[in-house]
Amino acid sequence: MIASATPAVPIIFKGREELVEQGVNILCQQALRFLAILGAGGMGKTSLALHIMDSDLVQNKFVGRCYFIPCELFEDAELLVQGLIHVMELNMQENQNKQKVLFNHLQSAHGDLLIVFDNFETPWNHGDSRIGVKNLLEKIAKCRKVFLIVTMRGPDGPGDIPWERLGDQSGIPTLLPLPAKEAFKVFAGNKLQSSDDSESQIDSLLYQLEYVPLAIRLSAQHVKRVPLKTLIRMWEKDKTSILAEQTEPGRLTSVSFSIDLSIQIFRIKGRTLELLSTLSFLPEGIPLWFEHLDQMFPGEGLSVNVSTLLESSLIYDQNGGLKMLAPVREHVYLKYPIRQVDVDQLEMFYGLFLKILPRNNMEAQPELQLHINNIEKIYKAQITSGYSKTSCVSAMETLNRFERFNPVSINLITLLLHHDENIKREDEFELKLRMASKLRWMGRFQDAEAQVMSVKDSMNEEGIISQSEADILGMCFDILRGIYYAQNQYEKAINMNLQAQKYFKQSENQQAQANSMRQLGNIYFMQARDKEASEMISEAQQLFQQIGNELGVAECLQRLGDIYLMQGRNDEAIKNISDAQKQFETIGNQIRVAECLLSLGELYRKQKKNDVATEMIMKAQKQFEGIGLKNGVVDCLQILGKIYIDQTHYDEAMDMFSNAFMEYQNIGSIVDAAWCYQYLGVTYRLQGQYEGAKEAFNEALELLKGFPGEKSKIGWTLLEFGYLSFDMKDYGEARRRYEEARNVFGSHGQLGREVGYCSQALAKLDEAIKQ
Repeated sequence: MIASATPAVPIIFKGREELVEQGVNILCQQALRFLAILGAGGMGKTSLALHIMDSDLVQNKFVGRCYFIPCELFEDAELLVQGLIHVMELNMQENQNKQKVLFNHLQSAHGDLLIVFDNFETPWNHGDSRIGVKNLLEKIAKCRKVFLIVTMRGPDGPGDIPWERLGDQSGIPTLLPLPAKEAFKVFAGNKLQSSDDSESQIDSLLYQLEYVPLAIRLSAQHVKRVPLKTLIRMWEKDKTSILAEQTEPGRLTSVSFSIDLSIQIFRIKGRTLELLSTLSFLPEGIPLWFEHLDQMFPGEGLSVNVSTLLESSLIYDQNGGLKMLAPVREHVYLKYPIRQVDVDQLEMFYGLFLKILPRNNMEAQPELQLHINNIEKIYKAQITSGYSKTSCVSAMETLNRFERFNPVSINLITLLLHHDENIKREDEFELKLRMASKLRWMGRFQDAEAQVMSVKDSMNEEGIISQSEADILGMCFDILRGIYYAQNQYEKAINMNLQAQKYFKQSENQQAQANSMRQLGNIYFMQARDKEASEMISEAQQLFQQIGNELGVAECLQRLGDIYLMQGRNDEAIKNISDAQKQFETIGNQIRVAECLLSLGELYRKQKKNDVATEMIMKAQKQFEGIGLKNGVVDCLQILGKIYIDQTHYDEAMDMFSNAFMEYQNIGSIVDAAWCYQYLGVTYRLQGQYEGAKEAFNEALELLKGFPGEKSKIGWTLLEFGYLSFDMKDYGEARRRYEEARNVFGSHGQLGREVGYCSQALAKLDEAIKQ
């Protein structure tokens, strides 16, 4: 019976080499006698123990005196003694005391011996057997020649024994992605068909399984019978029910069986089981549980229940938060669903949590990030069940402050519009426009426009309209302005802006009026119409000051700094942008802080202060990544490329511009993608790679054909093309490019400095021809 329950050393064993080496080192080099392999079911504790026991160093140290005890067969101390006597093949005389025989053998042993107690949680937690099992284990530990390995579910080794633990505080970790993938492929065998998508599909599945070894082995078995795509659909539909072999369920053949076994062994029931159900409902578990658990369930004193769950390893503590591995979470969620009263309690907690978030977004966002998936899950459940729509709207008001969480807001708005049949017309319009604004921010321009038009087409734009209706129409046109502006369609954006201003004047919404004026200034700035931009921004700034809008004042200050930057008035630009940055930091507007850092980086680059410039850009990039603003991240890549050009690090510059080009293309920013080609052309030219430069300039001009209003960028690309032709001594082509550039700059009306550059280039060309 013991022999059949003792597994062979696994042949497929990936990603545990360091743990095996660590375990062998503890037993053989450090000569420490007590090794604990702890963690949840299905983590590969038994496999790890078998590989440690099978290593050459261990075999040489213990020379045939290694004993493996499958403790799931032995529920108390007496049975454990019998098992030990059996595997050690000790002779028993009639009426002899079994413990006496065992300890005589252990104490008289001439060489070191190793006992592996596998799945020790069974006798340790069975009925009232713990005291007897503890006494037996500690007596064995006192025998100086005895070395022990124990594998068990839980975070702590048994008894008062100084165990050396493998892994971290929660036990042995899950596999890393690469060895997990290697293991999956070996388990799947030659039935795993390779395709363009198969690698990413395996990555996605293993990520969802959280790299749990047993789940990987059991899921890979299915690939022998069904295609990989089908397996992924099976997991998404049936979850842990697919993680089983087609045999009698056991701890090594079924993830669900293994989880239920933990629930049974550790006697998890009543409020402890309900807490486990609650944790399975929350995607992020309970972050900072020492602080938040009592607030979620006030007056219940659930710390003891948490202790029981931690002991079972069904949950674990990570950075002060209670978490569950995906297979455990999915099984518990389906088999032991959360009670509605607990969902209501969680909703009350998160409603208050959102209300008391710091007003400064830069302080609040890291706090909110820990809980955002929980918040989405709870409010989705409540909306779908018909509960607390008012509470959900209040939550969305808070989420509206954070661009990073726009996808969550969009999901909640969509669900609310679908489920609330009695929603008021004004509330429906407000939600749709809020969604449109967030879709535009995410670059989903068609979806954003569709939402705006569904509101706009429901409104009567003719005749007399109320102030509230005028405000709604103003918001419609303002969002349309933003959609066109983001796509470099500036004339359309101006038309929409003027319409928005008209309606905001009717609604007497001064803040919206000021913001529309500021946005019109931004459009003029992008068109290099510095004079109109400066006038409009200054006018908006005055209105913001009148109504006491600090954010609007700071945004105007920032944009005026950007105008000075383009005009080469660097000292004034630095002052304005630095002052704006300080105001944004006080207000807590992370996007604007990042934008200021970006502008300051460009300013310091122009002043040849490349180290300071790089520092600023790296800070900006980190901020943009934290917000989730892709455009900002890519803008940073572009400026870093320009810094590398200044430093003559051309290979690094090429990498930056190439990466930026691909990212701009992915997010549909064609003008910015064209500008990357222009910089690639400059980089090629500076290296004397003239054909590459020529190709890059032609690509840039081809992309810019669709944007005739981008006169500054078109002109500069033509001028750089002229410089290239001059270097190639193709003077006729150089003259043509210079003249084209001069005409484009001249047609703009406010690019006199650039026209001057063209005239200088033509003069230099004439001198070269004379020589």
